[in-house]
Amino acid sequence: MCNIGSKIRDYCGVFGIVSKDFSYSVAGLIYSGLMALQHRGQLYSGISISSCEGPIDTYKGKGLVSKVLSPKTLRNFIGNVGIGHVCYGTPYCSNEENAQPYLYKSNKIEFSIALNGRITNPTEIQIKLEKMGRVLTGISDIELLASLIAAFYDLTNQIFDALKDMMKVVRGAYCIVVLTKKGDIFAIRDSIGYKPLCFGSLEREDKHFYVFASESCALDVIGAKVIDDVKPGEIVYVNPTESLKREQIIPHLKHGICSYEYIYFARPDSVIDGISVGKVRYNLGINLAIGDDVPSENAIVVPVPDSGRSAAMGYSWKSKITYAEGLMKNRYLWQLKKDFNEKLNPIKAITYDKDIVLVDDSIVSGVTMKKIIKMLRNAGSKLIHVRISCPPLIKNCDLNDSLSNRDIFIALEAKIKNFDNFNEEMRKYIGADSLKYQSMNGLIDAIGKSEDTICSICLKEICDLDEEIIRNKIEIV
Repeated sequence: MCNIGSKIRDYCGVFGIVSKDFSYSVAGLIYSGLMALQHRGQLYSGISISSCEGPIDTYKGKGLVSKVLSPKTLRNFIGNVGIGHVCYGTPYCSNEENAQPYLYKSNKIEFSIALNGRITNPTEIQIKLEKMGRVLTGISDIELLASLIAAFYDLTNQIFDALKDMMKVVRGAYCIVVLTKKGDIFAIRDSIGYKPLCFGSLEREDKHFYVFASESCALDVIGAKVIDDVKPGEIVYVNPTESLKREQIIPHLKHGICSYEYIYFARPDSVIDGISVGKVRYNLGINLAIGDDVPSENAIVVPVPDSGRSAAMGYSWKSKITYAEGLMKNRYLWQLKKDFNEKLNPIKAITYDKDIVLVDDSIVSGVTMKKIIKMLRNAGSKLIHVRISCPPLIKNCDLNDSLSNRDIFIALEAKIKNFDNFNEEMRKYIGADSLKYQSMNGLIDAIGKSEDTICSICLKEICDLDEEIIRNKIEIV
């Protein structure tokens, strides 16, 4: 899924680190960790640091990590414990005040919190807080969480107990890191495990660190070794003077990691719940090629960069059709409103007079795919066979802002008139010579987990759906 046009946006990313050496400043390591998570959000970046002796210093701003957390800025942040956040932007993260980490201060408690997630019962939480005498100045998810933690702290005077009580009230999909004024870091994952969160250890210059991150690639980049994933419903916590501890707060009866982490959101070099993201995408390409009948004499397999690359490699290996980088992406254009042709361009020496097997991870609105196909035809390509490594997106997701905009999903739009022949209608709309989606069985097989341990609510084979249900956009369980 090329990150241009009307495409799905990324998740947020969280990072946390603790050094047992009180003289060591972790700001540079947080910077490196957030850079590794930059793909999860490019709108806001932020950092909170504590020396366990003074106040929590927080800085956040609009822009990429390298812009917001410049060397000059980082020099002003000294402390051996800290957390960081990158954000793609949500309805409630539209300004610096609601950007994260979110610093909460009262005369009783001070902590900073960073969230990757979405709360699905905000009204219930608001009512509960009002009954507890809390006055809210906003209704963002992060403010609700911070206010709820503070309210429970007032009752218990224990941050750990407050976090446990918070977990029992909040519903939704979330991973949270919390930094306290005393230098504690708490890493929390929702009871389903919809979003990824891992932790590890780092030994550097005779110093020991514990590290927490949304993805293992952020641990890899600083040389840390992964210990484990935070389990669904678990709190993992540590401070500079104590060893790491884990406690299961809510029984995890069902593990439902978002399938889109493996399909698109996570970096290919990350490992989530013990499964390599890159390997999953390669396997998706293999499964997509099984039984496919594209003539290979004049064909090349071309990925849509960067999202289709791993699947295209798997498709090429299985089909024996030559893999070629036929599209060039300008990696220095992050702004979504830039002209399409400034972001992507065919390499004519490779694609001219060739049949193209064009591989991408998904079709959302169809607008971008139409443009890519038209661009390839104008550059002299012959037949264009589109291969999509996941099943059609047909349903919104209440747990994920990125998959909650039903109106852009072409499978739910009036553009597709004949749902009995969805694939053919979609092929005509995007202008391809042929179109094939991944099957649900192919997706499950590629991930290598049982179907009841991954969430694929947004994906279902069109042929299994009743036409009236799709047209009326009724929730399908």
